[in-house]
Amino acid sequence: MKVSFALFIFIISNATCKYGFGQTQEKLIQIMRANCDTLKLSGGGKQYTWTSGNQDIVSVSDEGIICGESVGETYISAISKAKNGSFKFNVTVASDNNTTVSLEKKGSNLCSAASNLLQEIVKDKYYTDINAKLKVSANKRYLVNREDGTPFLFLSQTLWGMTRRMSREEIIEVLDICKVQGFTAIQLIAHSHYMGKNVYEVEPFENEKFTCPAITLGNNPQNAGEYDWWDHLEFVIEECVKRDIIVCLLPTWREQWNQKQNLHVNNAFAYGEFIGRRYKHLNKWLIWVLGGDAAPDSEKKLTINRALAKGISWGINGKEQYENLMMTYHTYGPSITNRYFNHDEPFMDFNTIQSGHSLDHLEGMIESSYQSQNKPTIDFEPFYDKNGQLVNETRTTIYWGVFSGGFGTSYGSWNIWHCGSRNDIAKFEIPQSFEKGYGKQIKHLRAFLESHSMELRMPNQNVLVENTTSGHERILSNVATDSSYIYVYSPCGNSFKVDLNFIKKKKINYKWFNPRNGDIANQGKFKKVESIKEFSPPTQGKPFSGNDWILILD
Repeated sequence: MKVSFALFIFIISNATCKYGFGQTQEKLIQIMRANCDTLKLSGGGKQYTWTSGNQDIVSVSDEGIICGESVGETYISAISKAKNGSFKFNVTVASDNNTTVSLEKKGSNLCSAASNLLQEIVKDKYYTDINAKLKVSANKRYLVNREDGTPFLFLSQTLWGMTRRMSREEIIEVLDICKVQGFTAIQLIAHSHYMGKNVYEVEPFENEKFTCPAITLGNNPQNAGEYDWWDHLEFVIEECVKRDIIVCLLPTWREQWNQKQNLHVNNAFAYGEFIGRRYKHLNKWLIWVLGGDAAPDSEKKLTINRALAKGISWGINGKEQYENLMMTYHTYGPSITNRYFNHDEPFMDFNTIQSGHSLDHLEGMIESSYQSQNKPTIDFEPFYDKNGQLVNETRTTIYWGVFSGGFGTSYGSWNIWHCGSRNDIAKFEIPQSFEKGYGKQIKHLRAFLESHSMELRMPNQNVLVENTTSGHERILSNVATDSSYIYVYSPCGNSFKVDLNFIKKKKINYKWFNPRNGDIANQGKFKKVESIKEFSPPTQGKPFSGNDWILILD
């Protein structure tokens, strides 16, 4: 709704508050004016300066005069010239016949030095296409490419500590490995797990203050005064872009908002706005992941994460808008995000589970997620392998997750996730750590899933007849929605019976896919004479003994 231009004058008392600001009264005097452009902003010597937040505000004077054009909400900040700090309000721009404007304290802004530097850093960034590359599919089961609607297979390598522990040369080497192995995404934390200097001897924040990110002009890695932490993170994202790899970026981790409380209700929006604005030009390649291995199991925790999401959207769009972003939440294990967020949570594009590095928790988790909310779901942190061991366990849990309805998978290794910071857990070596675990087999999962129409694949246990398997021997099945194919995963090579009425053809092709090496053990054709047929995999053994097989019928 368009209204006449109006000026709102803030009445400021002489009393000073915590940050040295006057107490702003809620009753505002509204003065009509023909054209906002006539305002002259001299900046000359007043105690308070007001700055605007979005297009609803045209300009602001030293006296606190706000020129509003249309009805809507915006943000302004009172910045004291006498003392450090800031005071943020939410302002509802009123129509002509409304002489009051509501004010609501929103918390602190970036410190002035960081704010000014950020403006200089981002002013020359390329913003032609800031829409996220991915969006949710029409059937709410997958992610697809926004431009053409083709399905995106999410296969993510977990590199939580990359920005802190790895040099530019190591990052290039590791991302090349990820590309060759078949990964389509990586997961990392913007500031790593724990605060501290990276390999270039720079820290992400000044004294761990989220409103004071340590940023500098320039980005020359040969110049210690230019190449800051956030330049290094930008380098990581840009190298992923070169390899067509999506970045799942966690702005923070649980220690900062759940234990140390460096990130809290009053600064989460400001930090979100900073990081959103800093990487706005790369938003196309980002999935923003809130949380960080902790549940938002209180109103305070929910408020912090919602403020962070809102800040990111403001940093990118200049307003609260999530349609062109891709966002989710990383919870603790074992848990599902829809326990904490309703279906209509504006920033939650898809649900995640964490099966908790366990072989026992995953059963039923993804299925229950789809039963309660119609959103794509994925196991964002499944079982991890270690030192070349537990590979069979890792592979089995990943296939269980996919066959349960996951639109892909994450993969983690105790040798890799810390990127060198936790050698007491498992040694990190390039390239050896990437060759030991299940990661080198991810290409077989990719080949299998891409061999048929991914968007048609749906879990359906009804295709299995007399199937009572559970626990470590549970057999899972998928069926194409157009009845063009059937998949059955047998983790131990146990036999099973299939209801062939779930497939259209009279003559059916079959093949046994080996998920350990991608080979086809045997294949052939048969005529559908009876509706129920028993199948026996090529080998059989105990759970996690390397005898898992996939039957493909088409």
